Amino acid sequence: MVIIDYENTLNPGFWLNRLSQCDWTAGQYLHQQLKEGTFHEHYGENARLLMLTDGTKLVSFCTYAEQDDIPGTELTPWMGFVYTAPEYRGRRLMGRLIAEVKALAREDGYDMLWISTGEIGLYEKYGAEYDRMIRDERGSDSRVYRMKTYGFFGWEKADMPARIADYPGIGTPRDLYNALWHVWKKETCAPRMQRDWSEENRTLGQCSITAFLAQDIFGGLVYGVPLEEGGYHCFNVIGDTWFDLTSEQFGEKKLDYSLKWEQTRHDHFMKEEKKTRYEMLKAALADRPKAAK
Repeated sequence: MVIIDYENTLNPGFWLNRLSQCDWTAGQYLHQQLKEGTFHEHYGENARLLMLTDGTKLVSFCTYAEQDDIPGTELTPWMGFVYTAPEYRGRRLMGRLIAEVKALAREDGYDMLWISTGEIGLYEKYGAEYDRMIRDERGSDSRVYRMKTYGFFGWEKADMPARIADYPGIGTPRDLYNALWHVWKKETCAPRMQRDWSEENRTLGQCSITAFLAQDIFGGLVYGVPLEEGGYHCFNVIGDTWFDLTSEQFGEKKLDYSLKWEQTRHDHFMKEEKKTRYEMLKAALADRPKAAK
């Protein structure tokens, strides 16, 4: 399955037709707006429709936009029109769209994403928190949720400047996380974990190579939290700031970062496969600006 941007796809007419077959009233309304060319008028000039596809099938879709159906608010950006086809429900596929929207919001400089919905108990599964009740453009009460776009441990204070300029656009650890989101892959995951790696869990098995790469850029020390199954989970400490760019792989499980042991690249890179993965991650990060041109 792949996520496509409706306006940047090679065949928008095909996917517009797929959208017209949606059995959801709001989906039909969205189809009408796209067909009539009023989509950006309603949701902003940079609004996007993201579609999760399975071959020629439209699995799920959502919008990422400056505004939604809540008038007179400064809250932005919004995730809206979230829908999954009946035959694909129950597989948490919506999580892939949420992850993509959060990445877009981060790259646009936002650390908070907003959702207007009548649902209760749905978005909470993905880390959203109820914020307030607001009247929508139809005058009906709508539940508004907020969702942090960053989820890694210590993100709030991970804003120290880079000490090298080898990677354009990476000025803070948050910038590094944004870039690595597109760079982490199955091949950079620890071999024993590769079968469990997925687009939804990109940080899995990436801890040591990521921590040492962050150390290259920002300095500081790399520490490890001992794990129950053996070994250490690596994270970074710079002065009095602690951050763990790959903590999301543990889901709701909280690590005790006070149980820390200093880690060295000499010890870690004695494993040739780990050094190779580190070099692969480093090269992919350096090539990313080239790929974007």
